[in-house]
Amino acid sequence: MFWFFRKKDSDFNRKLESMNSMLKNSFDSIKNDMGLISQWINAFNKKHKEHDEKFERILSRLERLEEKLEKKHDLSSVNEQRSIVHERVQSFKRSNQSFMNVQSVKKLGQRLTPAEKKLIQLLYIAKRPLDYDEMAKELKVSVVTARRHMNDIKKVGFQIEEKKDLDSGRKVFFIEERIKKAISSKK
Repeated sequence: MFWFFRKKDSDFNRKLESMNSMLKNSFDSIKNDMGLISQWINAFNKKHKEHDEKFERILSRLERLEEKLEKKHDLSSVNEQRSIVHERVQSFKRSNQSFMNVQSVKKLGQRLTPAEKKLIQLLYIAKRPLDYDEMAKELKVSVVTARRHMNDIKKVGFQIEEKKDLDSGRKVFFIEERIKKAISSKK
């Protein structure tokens, strides 16, 4: 009988040792897995920091570029405004009276409003064709008002040429040189 219990005892011990070994292997596997996960987290944190630094560098460069573009745009708009003002000064030096006060449009049978005269004067002194936005900006009126004035001027019969700008696709307006010369001669 002792022999019977001893066999059970040895089976039990063997099973216990087997379970102990498996349990130890399981904990070792978990420990190894946790170590690998820790390495992954560290690698991800390192990459995250690198990406954050790179992103900050890109943002600062973008901000500097935006500032440079704004300065360049401000300078170009100041130069453009200066040239328009200079052109106006030159055109008014030619005569003491404005060209619309001569009433060169009277032969068309109607009188223009002062705002419409200003629009014609703007087109007269402009070196290039202007679109509605540019006219509105120069006259300090809304785009809708600039369009209304343009349509009223065309209804009167004043010859204003219209084309389409290839770059922007917008309508642009100008007064032909021969009409400018005719206006200049009537001053």
